[in-house]
This record gives sequence, structure tokens and C-alpha cells, in this order.
Amino acid sequence: MKTNKLIKWSVLLLIITLPMVNYAQKEQRKGMLKEKIETQKIAYITNKLALTATEAQQFWPVYNEFSDKNEELLKAFRKNNLEDRDVNVETISDKEAMDMADEQIIHAQKILDLRKKYHAEFKKVLPAKKLLKLYQTERDFKKFLLKEIKERRDNRKMR
Repeated sequence: MKTNKLIKWSVLLLIITLPMVNYAQKEQRKGMLKEKIETQKIAYITNKLALTATEAQQFWPVYNEFSDKNEELLKAFRKNNLEDRDVNVETISDKEAMDMADEQIIHAQKILDLRKKYHAEFKKVLPAKKLLKLYQTERDFKKFLLKEIKERRDNRKMR
């Protein structure tokens, strides 16, 4: 009798903990993927900008700070955006719609303000041509990353 109870409790515990383990593994894979992308981005930017040792020493702390703050803003933006997607535009009031639209503009302005602030900081540590090349390189890296993601998805579909 006690053995049956022990088996039932063990099975119940296993059923409860398996989803948590699976979630933890997914989060760990996400973290590893993000780290891999960041490493690729650093290598890509370093290669394309051909930074001198002095430039790199001054540039990377500023860029990392910008990148962290930009990521925080983008996370908040994505969170708000996901919440807005669940809204049926046809059924909300005009005031609610206007508030949501205003929030989109306010958030876009925050991102622009951050870029303007760090543009001034980058100007202190990079020559003009390398600064312009940085912006081009960031866009190119995003295109590269999106292309790679698309190719991986296409390869998975073919299997």
C-alpha cells in the first residue's frame, strides 16, 4: 500500500517538474543563442570597422553601454507591442486607440533620443568615416542575421 502511494507521488512529482526542466533548458538555449549572436556581432563590427587598438579600447565600452540601454528600450517596446496586438482596433474607444498610437510615438522618440545621445559619444571615440561605417555595419549585420535565420528555417522545413 505504501509503495503504491510512493509511486503515485513520484509520478506526480515527475509530471510537475518535467515542464520546469524543459522551460529551464529552453531559457538556457536562448541565452546561449543570444551570446553567440553577440559574439558574431562584435567580430563583424570589429572586422568591418578595422578599429585600431586605441579606438577599440575607447569604442567598445561606449557601444556596449548603448547596446544594453537600447535592448532595454526594445524589450519594453516589444512588450507593449505584444499587448497591443491582442486589442481589436474595431472595438476599442477612440481615446484608447489614440493613447496606444501616442505610446508608439513616445517609445520611438525614446529610442531616437538614445541614438542621438550615443551618436555624440561615438563621435568622441571614432573618426567620422568609421562612425558612418558603424551605422552601415549595424544594418548589414541585421540583414546578415535575418538571412541566416531564414535559411535555417527553410532548411528545417525541407527536412
